Amino acid sequence: MVRSAVSAAVLVAIGGAPALAQATGGGRLVVLESTASVRSMGMHGAGVALLGNAGSVFINPAGLAIIRHIAVEGAYQPKPSGGYLTTAAGALRLRQFDLGFGVRFFGAGDDPATGMPADASELLTVGSLVYRFGLIALGVSGKHVTEKVAGVRQRGVSGDVGLAIAVFDIMALAFSMQNIGGNWNSESTVEMPRLTRSGFTMNYVDPQGTFRLMSTIELQWPEGSGHRAIFGGEAGVVLGGVGVVGRVAHRSRPEGSDEPAVTYGATFELTKINFDFAYEPNDLDEEASYRLGLRIAF
Repeated sequence: MVRSAVSAAVLVAIGGAPALAQATGGGRLVVLESTASVRSMGMHGAGVALLGNAGSVFINPAGLAIIRHIAVEGAYQPKPSGGYLTTAAGALRLRQFDLGFGVRFFGAGDDPATGMPADASELLTVGSLVYRFGLIALGVSGKHVTEKVAGVRQRGVSGDVGLAIAVFDIMALAFSMQNIGGNWNSESTVEMPRLTRSGFTMNYVDPQGTFRLMSTIELQWPEGSGHRAIFGGEAGVVLGGVGVVGRVAHRSRPEGSDEPAVTYGATFELTKINFDFAYEPNDLDEEASYRLGLRIAF
């Protein structure tokens, strides 16, 4: 019963993510399996080939390679039980190298219906290093997770690798493998399942111009389940550095799955500051999940 209640609560909170937190600790974590950035959430989890955002540190470290100087990103997502999910990331370019750092925190809240203690929480920290030569970028990340349930802490350690090939601002081809080898801490029960991604992004107009039109295709292979395909796009108008870009994406899902098929999002651009919003309906619980975010790049 507890496991079922927790699964339902997390599905509502994260908008279709798998059952991640358990009242006894261990298992899969929200901070690992929920979508990392607001822009990616609007794209139904696609993000391996969405380059140039600080949030790439959670998805594909090589995506940091086209950051010009400095990029920062933050996000907040409430959940019905009174808990929340927060994200912060930053990246810095140093000649042919990029350094990135990210933090995600999930507080379970105090709703008795979830079957989780009020102090249950999860913390993820990630550090990335990227090297770019020509059109090709290679990146590696190390990550550490801590889960706290009823005063008991479980920890996990793992790593990611990523590859990106960016042809200016026109197109990008990318690949990443997350949590290689699972949880390297043999004494921990925290699950860190491998996730392999491959994606392609195409801009049909100059993304520095007035009009925006982009599409992305991503294939994902989660460990222990079949592959899924995501098709997404962005379109909008930005005039004099101010404008709005909307996005929508569709993701394939197994028969009988409660995951929403379509997600939506938008960005309000104000010169170098982006205010992001993402919305993900939930078919099974008739609830909705939304997230707010901020991106700044120089």
